Amino acid sequence: MQPQEADHQAPLPLWNPSLDVVQADREHELETDALRARISELEQMIEGYESLLSELPEMFERKFQQRLEPLMERYRLLARAQRMHGEPALPLIEERSKPLSDIPVPFLERWRNTRQNLQRRSDRNAA
Repeated sequence: MQPQEADHQAPLPLWNPSLDVVQADREHELETDALRARISELEQMIEGYESLLSELPEMFERKFQQRLEPLMERYRLLARAQRMHGEPALPLIEERSKPLSDIPVPFLERWRNTRQNLQRRSDRNAA
């Protein structure tokens, strides 16, 4: 055994952590819980926006068809009137072979893939 020096003083034992440390830990936990709740709230909002965004092309197509229908009806009436007067028929408008909802939206798929990858990483980090 080694002899102790006369001026050596051992630190006081900490049987219980100080109240300041415990209170700081609780505040940190509350802040972390609040941030996690806010993150989940924002993720739900993003999911809602993504579902609206996926419906957007169909909504634009319906709105376009609603506005186009009166013009097409006028075109049909004009074509019928020209046929009745013996004038040459108007050239027909070609219809789309591919529905508008099948046309890709630029950068949307890349954004969705990036979002899914980030969500997978956050899920792994949370676990």
